[in-house]
Amino acid sequence: MKNRQLSLDDEMFHANIKPEYWVNQSTSLINMAQNLTVTERRIIYSLIALIQPDDGDFKTYVLSVKDLAQLIGYKGKSFYNQVEKAIDGIMKKQITIYSTDGKQRVVDKIQWVQQATYFHGNGQVKIKLSDALAEYLLNLEKFTKYRLINVLRLNSEYSWRIYEFLKEDEWKSRSIIQNKTNKTWKSHRIMYVEELRQLLDVPDDTLKLMKHFRATVLEKAKKELNEKTDIEFDYEVHSKKGRRIESFIFYINPSQQFQDLQTGVDSTMEQVQSLVNVLIKNGVRGDAAIKLAGKYHYDYLRANIRYVMTSTSAKRNHAGYIISAIEENYAGYEGPVEKTEKDPFYNLILGQVEQRLRQTNERDNQSLERIVKAHERMLMENPDADIKYIVENRKSSVISELDKIESVRNQQNHPSLSADDISNQTIKDIFNEWQAQIIDVY
Repeated sequence: MKNRQLSLDDEMFHANIKPEYWVNQSTSLINMAQNLTVTERRIIYSLIALIQPDDGDFKTYVLSVKDLAQLIGYKGKSFYNQVEKAIDGIMKKQITIYSTDGKQRVVDKIQWVQQATYFHGNGQVKIKLSDALAEYLLNLEKFTKYRLINVLRLNSEYSWRIYEFLKEDEWKSRSIIQNKTNKTWKSHRIMYVEELRQLLDVPDDTLKLMKHFRATVLEKAKKELNEKTDIEFDYEVHSKKGRRIESFIFYINPSQQFQDLQTGVDSTMEQVQSLVNVLIKNGVRGDAAIKLAGKYHYDYLRANIRYVMTSTSAKRNHAGYIISAIEENYAGYEGPVEKTEKDPFYNLILGQVEQRLRQTNERDNQSLERIVKAHERMLMENPDADIKYIVENRKSSVISELDKIESVRNQQNHPSLSADDISNQTIKDIFNEWQAQIIDVY
């Protein structure tokens, strides 16, 4: 039997990854040894977050390679090859499950990804999770859930895994008072060092000294989780065997940042959207505005844009002046210039702003082109019609639609349509006349 050729004609679902999506997985999957890197986990768990509670089986998802590159933090001209290499790495990774059938030891090995197809011409990748994972991700009875936003910004795979271990027990009302601080915690979990090392996939010849294990794994996780997620934790030695630490007890509380994380998506989206809008409104092309927002620190951009807006210097090329001010720091901003930390959360938000801008432009172009095509049909169906009247009527109808588009964009906090956004030359000419009549008040 020949293998069926894969194509974009197969039944697929175009994925739009959002940081507020829920990750649902069985507790047994959490407590299996895994050897994914942070990069690989960001891809896999973004796919898992796309699974809906009522899904009967795994869907095949089509994702933009550019979106995945933003999620992972890859930039530059080679980001497509970097994403392909990351997915290839995932396809080689396995989950190993040890069990027994009562007579013998059984070892199951499950791959994360069943299939990945790259469409280089379309800049897309088609991915399907392994069907063997279905029992751990679909129709779940005992499961742990968390929002994707809580883990996307973690920079250590150990931090991510410890977060999952603690989320598994966070909801349980097992109040306890910590010995060294006398602080009351909502829940707790005891984990043996040997168990931790196995579940975190720490090789026997790595981090052998406990002080190194605590610094690299536990202390880093504590700092990251307390700063970036919806839980906070502390830990201390639970039991020893002689001088050797045998187990730790982890104390767990919901974090005050939970509410901040819930509102963080909307707040960041509003800030990025506002910044991109200002750049576009002052003549910067949409793609250039997105690029600037992705490269420079938000406060640095805002300071230099404000400098230009309050400058008394008259500049003919306002957009060029803004870009120069940003690139050369005319404002003399003393804080961070470029974003140094790879922030998948911010990158996803920026990607959504870019997608929103693209979709809005496509929608408005289609509505304008329908008007032009309708008047073209009028001429074709009525050869004796007054051409001058139809042309004037077309112009009037397009201008009326432009007024409507501008009003809707203002209501929805979109930047105004620009000539660069319009593909049809006839519409662009009418747009330029319409724009010349508008008084632009900043």
